[in-house]
Amino acid sequence: MGPSAPELAVSLVVLGAVFALLEWLAPARLGQPRFRRGLGTDVTYWFFTPLVTKVITRVAIAAVLVAIALGAGVPVTRESIEAFAQPHGPIAELPWGVQLVALLVLADGVAYVVHRVLHGRRLWAFHAVHHSSTEVDWLSSVRLHPVNDVLIRVAQAVPIVLLGFDPTLLAAYVPILSFYAIFVHANVPWSFGPLRYVIATPAFHRWHHAAEEQGLNHNFAGLFPLFDLLFGTFHMPKGRVPQEFGIPDGDVPEGIAAQLLYPFRRRGVSAAPGG
Repeated sequence: MGPSAPELAVSLVVLGAVFALLEWLAPARLGQPRFRRGLGTDVTYWFFTPLVTKVITRVAIAAVLVAIALGAGVPVTRESIEAFAQPHGPIAELPWGVQLVALLVLADGVAYVVHRVLHGRRLWAFHAVHHSSTEVDWLSSVRLHPVNDVLIRVAQAVPIVLLGFDPTLLAAYVPILSFYAIFVHANVPWSFGPLRYVIATPAFHRWHHAAEEQGLNHNFAGLFPLFDLLFGTFHMPKGRVPQEFGIPDGDVPEGIAAQLLYPFRRRGVSAAPGG
């Protein structure tokens, strides 16, 4: 079960206060307005993403796994389907800590690949919604089209289950990972020094949202920059932070309803600028 609306409201107030202080004490981009354009849209996403999008995603994951199980000849019973998804094989025999690290690396590697695909011609319109914010801060992290979330999470869940990982390992860390996704969007310049090559940071991810120097097509990893280093998409110029965000010449409308419909109304969709 996900968080309730009252719990989300409390977390919005608490995190809002914490990040407002951090972004005021050490902003990466000076002068970024607190009550910025699109704030109302992102507050709506704060509730919509966990209450609606995540439900759609869970249903999609279950449907794909059931379809795979049926294709493998698993009987159509609840017990059989649940047994199919249980930890199994050599992976399940690994120590808990080793299994967790391997799962996180696999999940982030899959997300890296899907993220790059989302920047291509066919799917960019769905991902463009996330990039449409011209003021990037902690709250803009939740601006996410449901199709975007479904594609990444299904692509992660299927190999995790089929390889025999214990899916409860990742489920236990979802709140931490969700917070980290919020953190790397914060308007702070933190790079963690040499750890910038080990773990994603705000300085690393904010370049991905930059509307300059092909920022839109760099720094795809959500957790481990190793993937960007391996595939030549790492971008963190020394002594600089991005100052312009969003999509150059983008046409994503304001408002959650218009943004949810945007990919289906758009014609002649191109890839991300610079891609």
